[in-house]
Amino acid sequence: MDYSPEGRATLDLGQELVRLGHESIVVSSGGELTDRLVLRGSRHLEMPLHRRSLWSLRLVRPLRKLLRELEVDVVHARAPLPAWLLWLAIRGLPEERRPRFITSVHRLYGRGLFNSIMAVGQQVTAVSAFAAEKLRQEFSRKLACKPEVVPAGVNTREFDRTAPVSGYWHQRLLNDFPQLEGRNWLLMPAALAPGHGHREFLQLLSALSLQRDDVFGLIVGEVPPGSAKFARNLERLALDLGLSDKVLFMGPRRDMRELYASARITYRLEETPPAYDRVAVEALAMGCPVIAYRSGGQTELLQQCFPQGLVDAGDTDALLKASSEILQRPEPVTSTGLGIEDMSQRVLALYSRA
Repeated sequence: MDYSPEGRATLDLGQELVRLGHESIVVSSGGELTDRLVLRGSRHLEMPLHRRSLWSLRLVRPLRKLLRELEVDVVHARAPLPAWLLWLAIRGLPEERRPRFITSVHRLYGRGLFNSIMAVGQQVTAVSAFAAEKLRQEFSRKLACKPEVVPAGVNTREFDRTAPVSGYWHQRLLNDFPQLEGRNWLLMPAALAPGHGHREFLQLLSALSLQRDDVFGLIVGEVPPGSAKFARNLERLALDLGLSDKVLFMGPRRDMRELYASARITYRLEETPPAYDRVAVEALAMGCPVIAYRSGGQTELLQQCFPQGLVDAGDTDALLKASSEILQRPEPVTSTGLGIEDMSQRVLALYSRA
């Protein structure tokens, strides 16, 4: 389990199932989130479910044995390869002993036999109406029922907007970066790789700096393998735009809650329409305004929580105008319905219907 949309959704749902008195068993190839999963009450069984190879078919029999021994009521698959292996395992059980088979779509899948398994669950969920529509377009003949939209939600006990930010955290950050003192922080959380809108963000920051001298950009995110040259070019662009004293490349951070709470605006400028945007959800849950392109699942999210943050992709004038207005006249962010409690209730209702 890693920090993918599927991994975070599995972690959060497992926690809620345990809290509500159910047993949560997760089978995965392991990863960064495994320890947290177990700490929050789920049971973890490790199998190499990530290898897309014919050799993975040898896992069908152990999975079938596992389902039989554990007397599982519901199997919930979140990615194509595990879904295929579990579906084959279930098919080999007597019909009266087969658990219900649920699939959840957290990203956009192209056509093809391999991905089609995500549409054959007895119940199918999609993380947004946008993802559900894409699923209907690609696999209409496979769907046994209309996909149900179940947004992933966020752990509002972790991202609690009512909890104050530690003064120690704030002072330590200012000690490390004294140039942040007295500035309005504009947050850009995204891996430093093409397609995430970093160039547009730097150009926006340059334009805003001509209007006011109190803005400061925080670019947070890792440099993925193969993207080192892209990251260096971004730093060079910042210098060329005269932003050497107005932007920080902070790398990956573990204090995102505090950064969301302290920033004036969070930006999501993906070129490819996302099925869902967990970063935007986390920021909105913390009461931070979000500006995002009007595309994909983030459109639904901002229409619900902060519609004034929606701008058309590539419209630099609208991006500048929206940013200026939010900085001049802050408006409240609605975060109702973003919690994992809402998600878990809908998933449990779906389990009972499958």
